[in-house]
Amino acid sequence: MNAPSLPGFSLRPIQLDDAQAWAAYACLPEVKLHTSSTAASIDDIRREIDKTLSGDAAAPVRFAIVDDAGGAGELVATVGFHTISPLNGTAEVTYDVTPARWGQGIASAACRAATQWGFAQRGWHRIQATTVLPNIRSQKVLERCGFQREGLLRNFRLVRGQPTDYWMYAALPGDVKT
Repeated sequence: MNAPSLPGFSLRPIQLDDAQAWAAYACLPEVKLHTSSTAASIDDIRREIDKTLSGDAAAPVRFAIVDDAGGAGELVATVGFHTISPLNGTAEVTYDVTPARWGQGIASAACRAATQWGFAQRGWHRIQATTVLPNIRSQKVLERCGFQREGLLRNFRLVRGQPTDYWMYAALPGDVKT
């Protein structure tokens, strides 16, 4: 599978070997605060990666974002899609960034590149995104990328056992700014 392009970083399909580096930040309370993730261990992350490796047309797609600076090859973020509907040609974009790299534009660049990839490589005609209401930073990422807020989804997902409201965003081909 070819991957989106992101200057200064290598993007490649996530691998089981990435589980430890991804879990090192994805399981942190400050990261989970902004998501519906229930990942609490490297085993939880391995299960997420296993889903991407299933080969099913509706399987999640996830790319590791590796910093090329200095040749260290450090995993600093992931981006991908879940809730993929081959029948409807839609998917939901997802991204996360290690807290040490927050505020550096990685999420915006990754979201933009992945969304353009989804339209061009997968032929999707709608890519959506959801954010918990307090996640202003992610909402700004989506808006910078050309996503439009479509509405409030009341009690949309359980977040650590609690029904939680979400904002729904969506982009159509041509909406995503380069």
